[in-house]
Amino acid sequence: MATKRKDPKDFKKLGRPTNYTPKLADEICDAIASSELGLAHLVDANEHWPARGTIFIWMRRHPEFRDKYTAAKEDQQDVCVEYMQEILNEPHKYIDKETGSTRIDVSMLRVKIDTMKWQASKLKPKKFADKIDMSIPENEILEDSLKRKQELDAKNKKDF
Repeated sequence: MATKRKDPKDFKKLGRPTNYTPKLADEICDAIASSELGLAHLVDANEHWPARGTIFIWMRRHPEFRDKYTAAKEDQQDVCVEYMQEILNEPHKYIDKETGSTRIDVSMLRVKIDTMKWQASKLKPKKFADKIDMSIPENEILEDSLKRKQELDAKNKKDF
């Protein structure tokens, strides 16, 4: 005599309970989309949010959250570009210890701007990536490369 199988609903859930809710997911994505700060800073500023690692686990387990998060990161690049413009208008200043005069830290400014430009070009390439010049047909480029290779082969040919 076979034993009757239990209904899956009757089993206790194993593991730690999650505090994932669509409302919290929306709050996280809204905060990301409207801030130039990274996820670590936003998690520190919002005590009721889970740890950063938990948010990454949620992205893996909840496809709808992953899609919202990806869209929020793309929207964040618009905020970052606005922030870059603010940085350009208010350069980083410091007081030189030797002379006591106020100076502008151009290298730090350049690094910040270049980093934000790179990030924007990768996360929102249609809007911020460098444009590729397609004026030269690909066949001409390949023909020129092949012709140059043949010339170099003929020039460097050695008889042993």
